[in-house]
Amino acid sequence: MNLQEFAELKEGDRVVNGLTQSTGTVTERRSDGVKVRWGDGQPGHTVEFFFSVNTTAWFHWTRVDEDG
Repeated sequence: MNLQEFAELKEGDRVVNGLTQSTGTVTERRSDGVKVRWGDGQPGHTVEFFFSVNTTAWFHWTRVDEDG
């Protein structure tokens, strides 16, 4: 993912981290970054983190295209 793609993320978008092969959902969009919930949604099986635009973690992400 590049900076423009990161800036275009919105709540509900799904992303895949190619480095860890994990899937997450954007739960909050802020001017300085996004919150992503990683996991399967079951209690005890998810974790949520904030990712700032100033980090590099999202370089490994790909947005999941829901249209196929």
